[in-house]
Amino acid sequence: MLDLKRLIQIRGLALPIAAAGLAWALLPSSGAQAFKLHGGSLRNDFRHVRVFNNFSDPEANSNQLPDPSFPGYVGAELAIWKACVEWGSELHFEGNGDPLQPADLGSGGANFDCSWQGRALAVGTPNDNIHSEIGGGGLGVLAFTEAPTSDGWRIRYYREPWVFYDIPDHGPNGTNLMDLQGIAAHEYGHALGLDHSNSGAATMFPNALLGGTSWRSIAADDSKGIQAIYGARSASKPHIETYTLLPGGEVFITGTGFHAFSNEVWFTQAASGGAGFPVTVYGVISANGGTELTVMPPPEAGPGDLLVKGPGPSFDSISNAFPFSPTAEPCGLPTRYGTGKLTSSGGVATIGWTGYPSLSMGDFKLTLSGGPMQSWGLVFWGNQPQSSPFKGGLMLVARPQMRDRRFTTDAFGFMSTKIKSDPSMIGQTRYYQIWFKDPLDPFKAGTSDALEITFCP
Repeated sequence: MLDLKRLIQIRGLALPIAAAGLAWALLPSSGAQAFKLHGGSLRNDFRHVRVFNNFSDPEANSNQLPDPSFPGYVGAELAIWKACVEWGSELHFEGNGDPLQPADLGSGGANFDCSWQGRALAVGTPNDNIHSEIGGGGLGVLAFTEAPTSDGWRIRYYREPWVFYDIPDHGPNGTNLMDLQGIAAHEYGHALGLDHSNSGAATMFPNALLGGTSWRSIAADDSKGIQAIYGARSASKPHIETYTLLPGGEVFITGTGFHAFSNEVWFTQAASGGAGFPVTVYGVISANGGTELTVMPPPEAGPGDLLVKGPGPSFDSISNAFPFSPTAEPCGLPTRYGTGKLTSSGGVATIGWTGYPSLSMGDFKLTLSGGPMQSWGLVFWGNQPQSSPFKGGLMLVARPQMRDRRFTTDAFGFMSTKIKSDPSMIGQTRYYQIWFKDPLDPFKAGTSDALEITFCP
């Protein structure tokens, strides 16, 4: 175990801190009580987050697989971005991106959302809101956060002896290997105004487990803490539902709670550097009762997150953070519909999936659970749904129907098969279902429920 302890800098004392104020560093400590606050909070104009990617260990940038929910970034930057959005007011789009907490990224429930601003060109000052590595060892310190918080922070990660690891689907396994996303989530909690918690399940608990990943997902105690600072998410807080790319380059944003005539639309900067503040379009007028915005992104805007801010300094004037790409619309997950048949094995045939329906990721698979044991079947699809009786179950895909894959279930009635993909599928919506042989069933066959799937780049 390693611990995180609050330090107060004394000028002239040889501490691993470069600025006056408060810092939190990974050191031996003992817990005290449930969530605590250190008395600070981030102003609305300091919600930005950047990374100076000077991490020297290759393990910190080993994940080079793009994620449609976090467009434009991989490696350490992607891991730290995920740590940031975990503290958000609601799910980041559909909450995807971390296989260890499926559909659950964005658990703060407070009037707080960060603005991802990508890459910095240097470590910056203690008020520049930048994550970076710091050379040398910290005498047992893993990482530390410099404050005061209201006008910014800086988070540093000690190079020695730690190895920060960015793989999304499992934690590191080895001496001094640490999960970068989890450590970043803990440190960012300090930047938001939280001290240590005595709840062992909390991300803000002071003990860091070598190789552990539990800090990635904030606990109920963490959520209560951030809500105590910024207030529980207000019903009047602007909410981005989705966006559409219009001909000519404009972006059509739909949601709720937009101001009638005085909205700011925040984009992530397209290039490295900058001052860190969002690329902003001011004075955007809403339509349809505050549910629609149309805006032309500035040339400086790139892939990242989209936010909408209404007038005033209140914490609930800023919307949720929504993943945005200037060249692609959101990549949503499949939608389930219909009912699968009860099979002779006693299970309900249920279609499922793993990965994203994204051609760039190339990891999308369909699964069947509850099927008959060691039986063969077919994955098929069509362009329209339906619901009509079929062999004691339901046919949920309208004709014409195209076969995609043949498979055989295992001894537990399960199968998984990769879906063939090509560029012509981008933007298409297809309806998938599974048919299977069931020799002990009166109809000798059955069908699963179905999925509506829209494929993205």
